[in-house]
Amino acid sequence: MISNLPQREEFLRKKKKKKIIKYSIIFGTIVIFIALASYISHRPSIRISKIELTGGVLVGEKDLETKTLEYLEGSHIWLFPRGNAFWYPKTALRSYLKDNFKRIDTIETNLKDFHTLSIRITERKPIAIWCKGAPNESSSFLADVSSTTSSIAVDNSACFFIDQNSTIFAPSPIFSGDAYFKYYGLLDIDNPIGLEYIASTTKFIEINNFVDSLKSLSLRPQYVIAKNNDEFSAIISGGGEIFFDTKKPLFSVFENLKALLQTTALSKSLNSLDYIDLRYGNKLFYKLKNTNNPGS
Repeated sequence: MISNLPQREEFLRKKKKKKIIKYSIIFGTIVIFIALASYISHRPSIRISKIELTGGVLVGEKDLETKTLEYLEGSHIWLFPRGNAFWYPKTALRSYLKDNFKRIDTIETNLKDFHTLSIRITERKPIAIWCKGAPNESSSFLADVSSTTSSIAVDNSACFFIDQNSTIFAPSPIFSGDAYFKYYGLLDIDNPIGLEYIASTTKFIEINNFVDSLKSLSLRPQYVIAKNNDEFSAIISGGGEIFFDTKKPLFSVFENLKALLQTTALSKSLNSLDYIDLRYGNKLFYKLKNTNNPGS
């Protein structure tokens, strides 16, 4: 047994040496492969250097190209350029562009060739306007709202476009007439771009539909003020108010309002309307101006 010990030690030493050589070759091969891949990936012929934009109207191609190429600068783990045509960060780039261009609704990126990236976008379409503060009107509802807003008077320059998802995405110019329906309340911030007026897209759509449906009853809504996330007031032509909330489906609230106007003489006195309160289910309350007793 003792005589075999030197031979066994020699065998183990050779075996260890072979492992070291084997792993050294593998490690060296990996290093060479990474270095070669890094060298090739930096070749100008396979790096994105040009952007082609499709679908942009208010989002300019030059601005988008500047931001895109700016984002694609630098490298992954200091070895592989982010702007390489084969592994540029598609998902992260799309998110980055949507964060920087709030007008972008959807975005697709595809390589046109090894150095040209084609970007197709759809822009958000404004359906309404949100304005900071509250309209300079007098009513009990507005008095409540004014306590939670920074200013009662409207600054027309502090208005912003809202899309169908309730996303505020761009400053609005001053429009004459009723080019876009206006919303007030909920937000008290100088720059709301990128925020939602109402967190629930479904709720915002429901409110929009409710406001549109008021027109079919000869009620001409001028704007809506939010008291909180659930309670709202629609101001109609002549200064009257329609109080409503979203605790119940607004299509049923509308049917209750429709029945009220059909079964009372109220529809003939809309110009004298002070308010209609729809927040109590089937119990509807209304009041005409210059009267002390509300109806129900």
